[in-house]
Amino acid sequence: MTGGQTFTQLTTYLWVTQSDLYQTNSGIFLSDDAATLIDPGIAPAASQAIAQFVHKQGAKVTTIILTHGHWDHILGPEQFPGVQVVAHASYREVIRDHREDLQRQVAGWEMECGRQRATPFEPPHPDLVFEERLALPAGALTLQLRHAPGHAPDQIVIYHAPDGALWAGDMLSELEIPFISHNLAAYEETLSQLAQLEIRTLVPGHGTPAQEPAEIDARLREDRAYLAELRALVAAAIQAGASLNETVTTCAKMNYRHPEANTLPHRWNVESVYAELGGECTSPSGWEQE
Repeated sequence: MTGGQTFTQLTTYLWVTQSDLYQTNSGIFLSDDAATLIDPGIAPAASQAIAQFVHKQGAKVTTIILTHGHWDHILGPEQFPGVQVVAHASYREVIRDHREDLQRQVAGWEMECGRQRATPFEPPHPDLVFEERLALPAGALTLQLRHAPGHAPDQIVIYHAPDGALWAGDMLSELEIPFISHNLAAYEETLSQLAQLEIRTLVPGHGTPAQEPAEIDARLREDRAYLAELRALVAAAIQAGASLNETVTTCAKMNYRHPEANTLPHRWNVESVYAELGGECTSPSGWEQE
């Protein structure tokens, strides 16, 4: 434990630490005295503990990878000034178009924590972006960065092929259903592509990493099945002329993990998919209002 944070080694090169808020994971790839960080912390203390951990390993932080531009994944870089930040090319559009929303979300969380900034939070700007794939040097390693939209338009995953280690962004959590805050079709395609990888270590953005083959397979299978059932039910409702509220009622009967925590995200998913599949919907979905 360093600075109150617990660091767990998952592979020869990959370590993970978790923030209390939303059980959010941050990653550290260590190789040849170089540290590549993934979404490094929410609270300043967590980011500082990551910096201390890297220092204790005799390494230096060389790169920060941001999996996507949601507020709980982009606070860390301000604790690492001058370090290269890597993100998907559309991340720039996300932070440009949602800058005020991100500032509002960060300010609201910091107010709850009793923190106050002298000036509003400024989302980090990437030094390196890519479109579909990027082979990123990380010490002696090469990390494969892949565009993985669906949850967010700019979401990426990080894959270290020799270890079969996949950092899955905000997907494949045992806590959450798929959060379709971007696009159902893109999410389905992303999971289809990930299912073709050899995954021996799976790290979601939130929740518990998985290293048992049966658990990894189950998460992929269950999330793909949830999306398929949601598509089928919403498409049938639209075909039958059902309203959005009627469709929400129909889809409320679906089985999905942890319904006590995921009822609202599930409803937002129905709203989002209803609009995506051509249903008449004049009000924005809950994802757009959040």
